[in-house]
Amino acid sequence: MSKKAKLLMQVIGLSTALISGVSMAADSRNAEADKGFVLFKIHDIVPEKNSNGKVLYCNVGATFFNRTKEDISNAALTLSWNDDVIGEIIDKEERADKEMKRVDPKAPRSRYSTAGFTGKVVNTSLKLPPLKVGQQVSLKTKVDTDRCFLLLNDMDVTVNNCGTAGMGERRSRSSGCDNLFSYVSPKMPEYYTEFKETSYDEQMQLENEEVDSLYNNISSTFDEAIGLIRDITVDLPKNEE
Repeated sequence: MSKKAKLLMQVIGLSTALISGVSMAADSRNAEADKGFVLFKIHDIVPEKNSNGKVLYCNVGATFFNRTKEDISNAALTLSWNDDVIGEIIDKEERADKEMKRVDPKAPRSRYSTAGFTGKVVNTSLKLPPLKVGQQVSLKTKVDTDRCFLLLNDMDVTVNNCGTAGMGERRSRSSGCDNLFSYVSPKMPEYYTEFKETSYDEQMQLENEEVDSLYNNISSTFDEAIGLIRDITVDLPKNEE
């Protein structure tokens, strides 16, 4: 086979693989989007202080919007925020304590242990009211921490319980319920809008249009590349092997 033929076959193969990959990604995305999510955001964070100005806890608002195809009931979540700064301090103290024990097994533990009065993680539990398809609800809660600034950061979400309102069916984590809730952070434009302004069907249409546009752009690029390769191979010496 000539070099120009090999070049043409390689380009065709790579381009076809690229389009196939995009198509598979689009199918995967559509399959994931088909089930939808319960979007939620944390907002209106206000520290509650005592007469001495010490923060006792944080008043917090949470808004949820059911963008799935199911009515949700009995949903209970645990939200966990990691404090990387405190975590690093605690880790350093623990390493220093272990090193001290290694050098002198009889050495007492440090009296000033950060882990003794605060933890690496801030947790709170939420129990949601029933959420019908396309419904948005807001609730108020308190978070037992003086580190209110953490509550606008990304968090880990654990679904303790949830089910469909119509059948009262409990969904376990193994069935994907722990992936049902999607956090919207202040870094995302949607955080500053009312979730309910975009319905499930409208969201699916927007996502499908985005995937179709990407696929069409790559297909067009592929066709242009093939045309250029054909022009190049025509100009190559015919006796080239």
